[in-house]
Formats: sequence, structure tokens, C-alpha cells
Amino acid sequence: MMALNAEGMNTNPILREWYNKSVFEKIEKLYREENGIQVVDFLYDTFLELVNEWQAQGKMRKDIDSKMIMMVFAAIINIDTHKEEIGIEYFPQLLALIVELVMKGLTNCSE
Repeated sequence: MMALNAEGMNTNPILREWYNKSVFEKIEKLYREENGIQVVDFLYDTFLELVNEWQAQGKMRKDIDSKMIMMVFAAIINIDTHKEEIGIEYFPQLLALIVELVMKGLTNCSE
């Protein structure tokens, strides 16, 4: 899920602008004014349900609140918007490593 999002951000000029901090704030404000917050949150709710399902099935850690897991995913997505601050020479390897470590930690996977 995160890999597809990252790929989309890198290959799609519309998504690249969506994650541009200054552009995103303007787009989000306008969209929320026109459509309301519930329209923006539909993806979050869908993925939150999926995380809850994975937790119930034992595929994902239950000791971490599902909303906190969603914020971890959001933080990973936002790392891409800070490439220059972190050091562009480390991307995309850094992002792939962070995702791997987070997913192993969330799924209790040691391999």
C-alpha cells in the first residue's frame, strides 16, 4: 500500500504536487471548504478498518492502537516531502529501509 503510494507520488505529476507542502495546504483547504471533512477522511477510514481487521487476525500487533498505526503510515508518506532536509542522496533506499523496519515491527516479523 505504501509502496504504491510512493510510486504514485514519484511518477504522477498531480500526486507529486499534492504532496508538495505549500501546494497541498491550499488544495486541502479548498477541497475541505467545497466538500467537507468527511469526504477527505474516507480513505483513512477504509485503511483504519483494514488495520483493525489485520489486528483481529493476528497479522498486525494489537498492543499499538490502530489510529497510531495509521499515523505511522502517514509519517512514512510525509518523509518523502522532506528529502532535501534529510539528504536526497539517501532516497529511495532510506524510504525502503524505513518501511521495511516499520512493517517488521508492526507485524512482529523478525526476518
